[in-house]
Amino acid sequence: MRTSRGFTLIELMTTIAVIGILLVASVPAMRGVIENSRIRAAGESLKHGLTLARTEAVRRNTRVSFVTDAAGWQVRTVVGGEVLHQAAGSEGPARLELAMNPAGADRVTFDAFGRVLASNPDDSAPIEQIDVEAAAAPEISGYRPLRVQLLRGGTARLCDPAADADDPKACL
Repeated sequence: MRTSRGFTLIELMTTIAVIGILLVASVPAMRGVIENSRIRAAGESLKHGLTLARTEAVRRNTRVSFVTDAAGWQVRTVVGGEVLHQAAGSEGPARLELAMNPAGADRVTFDAFGRVLASNPDDSAPIEQIDVEAAAAPEISGYRPLRVQLLRGGTARLCDPAADADDPKACL
C-alpha cells in the first residue's frame, strides 16, 4: 500500500468552495469600508480647506474666501483673487454628493479675525455646513455619511449626523 502526499481533488474543491463563500460574504462589507473611507477623505479635505482659509485670513490680516466648485475647492484672497491653495477633489467626488447649507451656497469668507462674514463680498449667503454622502449609499450597517459644520467663530468641525446627541461625534 502506497501513501501519496498532497491534496485530493475533493479537499481542493472544498477549500475553493469555502474561499468563494468567504469572498462573496465579504464583498458588501468591503464596499461599505471603501465608501466610508472616501467620505472621510472628502470631509477631511473640506475641513482642511476651511481651516486653511481661516488661518490665512488671520495670518494675512485680510479677507480670504473658501470657494467650492465641481472640480474641488480653492482658498483665495478677496482682494486680488490670488489663489492660495486648491484641491482637485481626488478623493472621488464623482461618487459623492456634497449638499451645501444653505442650498446653493458655494463659498464662505473669513475676516482678518478669522470670523465668518454674515454675507460674502458677492452678497451670497455663506456656507454653514456641508453634508458628504455616497451617491449610491451601500445597504449595510456601519455606513456613515459625515457633515462639515462651520461654527459661529469660524472653526470647522467634522461630525456624524447619525450619532446620538450625547456622543462627542454628534453634530451641534
